[in-house]
Amino acid sequence: MMEFTINSVSARLHQKLREYIEAQYPISHPSLLLERRELLDSPGVISKEPYIEATPVYELGPAYEQMNLPAHCKEAMTYFSELSPSVGIYKRPYVHQQEALESFLVDGHDLVVATGTGSGKTESFLHPILNSLIDEGFNRREQFQIHAVRALILYPMNALVSDQITRLRQLFGDERVSKYFRDHFGRHPLFGMYTSRTPYPGERTKEKDDYQLKEIIDYYLDIEKNRPQLALEMKKRGKWIAKNLTNFRSGKKGDWKSRYLTSPDDRELFTRHEMQTTPPDILVTNYSMLEYMLMRPIERPIWEKTRQWLAEDEANTLILVLDEAHMYRGTSGAEVALLIRRLQARLGITRDRLRCILTSASLGAEDDNSAAIEFAEQLTGKLKKRSFKLIKGVKEKRKVRKNWHDRRGLCIRLARQRAVYQSHSSVRYIAVESPGCSKAAWMGRCPT
Repeated sequence: MMEFTINSVSARLHQKLREYIEAQYPISHPSLLLERRELLDSPGVISKEPYIEATPVYELGPAYEQMNLPAHCKEAMTYFSELSPSVGIYKRPYVHQQEALESFLVDGHDLVVATGTGSGKTESFLHPILNSLIDEGFNRREQFQIHAVRALILYPMNALVSDQITRLRQLFGDERVSKYFRDHFGRHPLFGMYTSRTPYPGERTKEKDDYQLKEIIDYYLDIEKNRPQLALEMKKRGKWIAKNLTNFRSGKKGDWKSRYLTSPDDRELFTRHEMQTTPPDILVTNYSMLEYMLMRPIERPIWEKTRQWLAEDEANTLILVLDEAHMYRGTSGAEVALLIRRLQARLGITRDRLRCILTSASLGAEDDNSAAIEFAEQLTGKLKKRSFKLIKGVKEKRKVRKNWHDRRGLCIRLARQRAVYQSHSSVRYIAVESPGCSKAAWMGRCPT
């Protein structure tokens, strides 16, 4: 039976990596092969010993009805937070998520969200996007009916785009969320992923439909028919295309162009030709693909329709999200900075009509606020009417119990017992400092 301890998982990962290297770079000489294996198995060469690291716990903010938000946004967020199963909106967000939402929606700031890994940075830009759509639907209902790109989420690579699309499916792809939008604002938001993996490049043809689309859609429909439990689990995890796949595949007999079209109840645009016909409200891509999209004639309708929507009303703005912004440094940073200026020129808008949110777990020093703001302004352009605001995570405050020092002796005894265990184990633990308990005395966490 396979073990799932820390050591066993670490050993298997090390073994798989070593096997990959040996397979990619084969050596026929036995002695050289053994010498290389010995080198690869040496500690620290291709892997290190596993460590247990405690992630910080962040302070919870108030419920949505107590936030400084418009009444229609409070009502919607409260409704979404009470849905079960959850769509990823909880009754009490973290303080930094609350601050990001209020600063963006009410105070009009652009944002730099510099919080740690696991702090909910995704919600720090998804919630402002969601509430901006709610606000437009409530205050400018006629404008909201126009299809255009309202939020552009930019990533440095495809893998991050694919991960983000699962989050969008769980929130904007949920039928309850889309029904709320239809009932209150006339239509639901559309979203789509536009990368090299999105089917398919070039002009649409019957042959390409059969080759590029039919097999994918049939795969999902087969799961839905023969393995409904798996289909349910995929939908729960955001691995299912958020559209009516049966309607998507069907069409008029003998008319191939009537197939693979967007239905009224679809939330996700799956193909390139769908997005070229109907620009999604939320477009997720990477900067390389965005550069191609700004140049190629086939994607021109996306930007033309967005430009027209922006020209309709001065209140209409484009939200640009740069997730993992710390990766845009040096040459790649300069390329992205110029790409953002080209996007503005293509859409015919000034920097003040581009609402930017930058997120990163490692942007600037912890005690340096100005460097992150300066980086954001250099990357996206300096604002005239607004300013950037830096959002940092607020860690949960924990009270120190009165009898904490009485527990120090227990901590020392437990540490001695663990030292005996460590002598038989290759796992080393990162020491977590606690009041009244030194690193040397306690490797781990004091009991509470």
